[in-house]
Amino acid sequence: MKNIVFVCLALFLMSARGPKLVTQKMVDGITVGMPKDFTQMSDDDIANKYPSTKKPVSMYTNLDRTVDFGLNISKSRWGGLDLTILKGIFHATIVDSYDTVMFIQEDIVSLNGRPYIRYEYNSIFDNTQGYHYMLISILAKTVGEAEVDKEKLAPDNANHLLIFNFYCAKAFQEKYQPVAGGMMQSIHVNTKQACNAIPSAEKPVVKGLVSPEQILEDQKKRGTKNKK
Repeated sequence: MKNIVFVCLALFLMSARGPKLVTQKMVDGITVGMPKDFTQMSDDDIANKYPSTKKPVSMYTNLDRTVDFGLNISKSRWGGLDLTILKGIFHATIVDSYDTVMFIQEDIVSLNGRPYIRYEYNSIFDNTQGYHYMLISILAKTVGEAEVDKEKLAPDNANHLLIFNFYCAKAFQEKYQPVAGGMMQSIHVNTKQACNAIPSAEKPVVKGLVSPEQILEDQKKRGTKNKK
């Protein structure tokens, strides 16, 4: 009888600790705990499964490719730190993206010293049912990080959006919902390292315009001709 009680207690403690996760680096400065069978998707796999003009920065999938987890970093930068406004914008985007959306959680939470907008929901689109867990944060210095890192954040590459997204078919939700929660709880972001790792946005090239250097060169040429 004692052995049975001990085994039950051990199983309970194992389940209470949550799924076993292995730390993976998504990009410089951003790590996430994942199940050990998650592997990084190739560029071809990403292109075939998630065709988009904006390729995810990093995508992982399990061995049978039924569960996906990825990180997107926005090209544009959010002009402020008001997560409440951002939460409403993404809510509307999510609702418009599917035939039906049923939110399980929709709030703003603090994880490892960083504020995130959290969306956990079920979706139906074209008779396909899915389970989603999404976290969104602004890549800017937070109070928690400021207490540890005294160096100033590079202002030219801050305020991009970090978008973490876990997806599987609804049929696998019961198995992977605790895994998704554990993964999101494990996210760590070093703002300075992540900002330095993001390529700086290129300045747009406007057709029909030339550089100031070229204008000065043309003026010099015209001036020389006028003197002759």
